[in-house]
Amino acid sequence: MVRFLHTADWQIGMKAAHAGEKAKKVRQKRFETASRVVELAKQKDVDFVLLAGDTFEDHSVDNAAVKRTVDILNRLDPIPVYVLPGNHDPMVPGGVWDRDAWERIGSHVTLLREPQEYRFDDGVALYACPLAQKQSSLDPTAWIPDREDDDRIRIGVAHGSLNILPGTVNFPIASDRPERSGLDYLALGDWHGHRIFGRAVYPGTMEPTNFSEQGSGNVLVVEIDGAGAEPRIEACSVNSLTWKALDPVISTVDDIEALDAAIQSLGSPESLLLRVSPDLSGCTDGRALERLETLQGELRERAFFLEWTDPVRQPVIGEGSDQIPDGTLSQVDETLATILDGRIPGGPGHQFADRDPEVVQAARMLLHRLAGGRSA
Repeated sequence: MVRFLHTADWQIGMKAAHAGEKAKKVRQKRFETASRVVELAKQKDVDFVLLAGDTFEDHSVDNAAVKRTVDILNRLDPIPVYVLPGNHDPMVPGGVWDRDAWERIGSHVTLLREPQEYRFDDGVALYACPLAQKQSSLDPTAWIPDREDDDRIRIGVAHGSLNILPGTVNFPIASDRPERSGLDYLALGDWHGHRIFGRAVYPGTMEPTNFSEQGSGNVLVVEIDGAGAEPRIEACSVNSLTWKALDPVISTVDDIEALDAAIQSLGSPESLLLRVSPDLSGCTDGRALERLETLQGELRERAFFLEWTDPVRQPVIGEGSDQIPDGTLSQVDETLATILDGRIPGGPGHQFADRDPEVVQAARMLLHRLAGGRSA
């Protein structure tokens, strides 16, 4: 039986510019989380640690950050640590792995420089798939040999996108690689959320990096009893910060109280990065607007970081209620209304008759705002 900790995408040195004046603190929190990972590895008494790519954000990371990362990894001694170069920190001449600061790393840490087998012990083999560039359309795991008569536990370590994931695929990895090559576990990095696809597994980044990530903030403790056995995977939450985006629809004071309760349920505000984009298109309650403004002020005081999108109260376009005065704007409004009715307007407006109705509607609403149309 083998027990190991699987982590990836530490992104040490990320700029975090989207966190505004809190960017420096966001960067510092990653070191706190990395230290928490070290303590967890010791607590769980793991046999080794796998860091499956993107330890660093890029090769321009400053030496102080590299030194601090080395100090953290050195605290794992004597637990073996295997570090894979990813697409953010690929194995290239003059890169971060050639820094004097990295040379201080302990002998218990192995940098997986080559695509080859690395033996942990007689019963466990690691198949490393390091990256040597930022982008590629080639599968980095393609070299891994078939199992044949091998009765060892076989673990692949790679960084890239399984070819069943959405979006543009960089370093595509065959989704059936574990079956093709007889791997008991494929330790992946690159996808920032925790995902399990049979024996191919992403731990997600240990510390969230933005508002869009789902399932980040974890490391995995994995146990495998023997060759062919199903891995037992325990996801352990280690993140220092929580990132949350909310798009509440606000009509009444009750909606705002519900929003406040939802935010409070997210945990300590001192560790919360919050993005709020309220929809007030159906709000006519002045008390609700006043309470929302108060809540915004409270959150600016309480939260670690707040990004508040000023709500755009869309104009209601109805018969007689907000007619635009006669003139050029009125003519444009009539043209847009004609297009929305499915007819071709006269004059120069005919050239816009084939436009997307959603675009035309948005243009008409903006026109009414410009003309001082009534807001809901």
